[in-house]
Amino acid sequence: MSRNMKQKIHNMGRASDFIIRIKSGQDSAVKGKIEHVHTGEVKYFSDFLELVLLMQHKLDENGFPQSDTELRTF
Repeated sequence: MSRNMKQKIHNMGRASDFIIRIKSGQDSAVKGKIEHVHTGEVKYFSDFLELVLLMQHKLDENGFPQSDTELRTF
């Protein structure tokens, strides 16, 4: 495997890395912040669905998974 290919694979993995911090509270809601490791961008969320949507948006923005990946829907 060439050096350029290894670097490209390494960079692609970073595009999908997140740090998620969950705040504990009195209610059972999932609240916290998510940081995209590659860009350092931080967003706050107030429920689980918002967290998933933030992640999906960032992954779509970065073209991950790649356009040749087959996505399945049910």
